[in-house]
Amino acid sequence: MLIKYYVLLLLTCLFWAINFVVSKSLVEHASPITLTTLRYMIAVVCLVPLVWWKEKKILPPRSALLPLFLMGLTGVVLFNLLQFLALKQSTATNIGLISSLNMISIAVCSFIFLKEKINLLQFVSMIFSLFGVLLVLSKGQIHYLLSMNFNAGDLWMIAAVCVWGLFTICTKWAMTKTSVLISTLSSAIFGLIVLLPMSIPNFTVSNINTSFLGAILYTGVISTVVCMILWNICVQKLGSTTSGVFLNFNPIFTAILACLFLGEQMTWIQGIGSAIVVTSCYLFSYFATKELKIFLFRKLRYH
Repeated sequence: MLIKYYVLLLLTCLFWAINFVVSKSLVEHASPITLTTLRYMIAVVCLVPLVWWKEKKILPPRSALLPLFLMGLTGVVLFNLLQFLALKQSTATNIGLISSLNMISIAVCSFIFLKEKINLLQFVSMIFSLFGVLLVLSKGQIHYLLSMNFNAGDLWMIAAVCVWGLFTICTKWAMTKTSVLISTLSSAIFGLIVLLPMSIPNFTVSNINTSFLGAILYTGVISTVVCMILWNICVQKLGSTTSGVFLNFNPIFTAILACLFLGEQMTWIQGIGSAIVVTSCYLFSYFATKELKIFLFRKLRYH
């Protein structure tokens, strides 16, 4: 019964989309570095008993320390700081859309650092996807493209997507040395070690209310801990390629939620650009699977 894992993937993407909307409200209460610190303090508190229950240990092997530290630096510190900076200056809809490029960022970083191949059809899909993003960010106005006068928040999120690709490479490295749960906990701890000296001197939160407490708990518990567990279960059962395709639902869910709860609107040009990005990301993943099937077919044929 694989259908339940497809449902879990959809729920995971929905939870991540909600996170973009929730985080949009958080940037009014504290700085990006304070919010990132709070998010991972909550995540660590939740993960410690979970890891101990499942693994019967907390500490990772010494050989895994370097990749785990790099995971914390890229995925916990840099990615989240850039994402909160982006949400402070751009719309949740745009941020959700740009996040769909994570799949392509992972492929490019894998090509550079792991020598994994990108076929011609995937390369064409990447070009179309980038065109779609430019269409959304420029709102279809050519003078935006010529002047490079983009929203600063959109550029911060593009930088975050690039960092996510590096984070994935570090994660693959760490997974060869320790488990998923220990990697997640350890990278969060390393991230906090980097964050705390920077955040403590200016650690302030304004207007603490029920809405803020609910939002920060959501980012720490649901979007960090629960989504990680659901995602890893689905990747294990369905594979990373199939699971990766579902990331294309992130911008769709985000746009709907932002429209309902934040009053954000998209122009028809941005709608076309969004459709191009989502379709291109899907084709990118599809062509990767197709290439693998052709390769296996040829192998079987000649043997």
